[in-house]
Amino acid sequence: MTMSLVTDYRANEWTDLIHKGQRLVGSEGSAQFALGDIGLEMVPLPPKGKRLPVKAYKMLANYAEEVGLERERFEEYRLVSGAWPKKQRAKSVCWTVHSILSRRPDRFELIANPPVYRRTGERRWTCDAANRVLGRKTDTPEGMEEKLRQVEDQLDDEMAVEVVERAMRRPGVVKRVADKPHVRETFNRAQVSRIREGREETRKLPEVQKLNEQQEVLTVLGLCSSFASGIGRTLPDLHLAELSQDSKDSIREGLGRVTAAVEWTEHVLATGSTDMDAALERLIAGES
Repeated sequence: MTMSLVTDYRANEWTDLIHKGQRLVGSEGSAQFALGDIGLEMVPLPPKGKRLPVKAYKMLANYAEEVGLERERFEEYRLVSGAWPKKQRAKSVCWTVHSILSRRPDRFELIANPPVYRRTGERRWTCDAANRVLGRKTDTPEGMEEKLRQVEDQLDDEMAVEVVERAMRRPGVVKRVADKPHVRETFNRAQVSRIREGREETRKLPEVQKLNEQQEVLTVLGLCSSFASGIGRTLPDLHLAELSQDSKDSIREGLGRVTAAVEWTEHVLATGSTDMDAALERLIAGES
């Protein structure tokens, strides 16, 4: 059997189909509200802050099963009916819009003031319009922000990278993006971070680690050599034994600093820890 997909309708045919669909949606909404009202009749909404007894939930669940409804769906009907007293319900608005707006404290004012429907210019509620009021994702995005949000939802990280790379091939796009300070700042931070990561990766290379090790050894040996050679050159020409007791004490204090530094170096060689307590830090620094 051959099937065809009809996509073109005369204006009057399209209008008739819309009116037919609206009637069906209205009747469906009436049924959902009617079922919700039954749930409210069985178990009214408790005062704010109060919880229903377990037996009430069991009764609602049993009724839902008896009439062929999912328990969660029947409870949703009940809660929506509780949020919308009969006099506040809009007959021309589908039940789903009532459900979406049911948690808004200003829902009665909202439902009475529908937004402009962009396709016809008339004021009417749609599911997208209700979701838009709540800041939720819409099926048919309008405006730059909603369209961008829809695109973002469809992109994983890998695809997003590819899209950005391709977009940056357009000179006009590159210029406009570069004119945005926050974009430049974000890119600069990412670039600096990448440079740091590259340096860290390079530092971990065996050949670089060997060079760093040699440099560190030479640095420490240079310090030792400077002290030892300096003492060796200078000490024979001094008359330390003839110094006053205060002068000798000052030299011994300096030697104590050197000894502490040597012992701390031995500790670092043995443990790898370069931490020092406050007293040792003051001693090596020559602070009283």
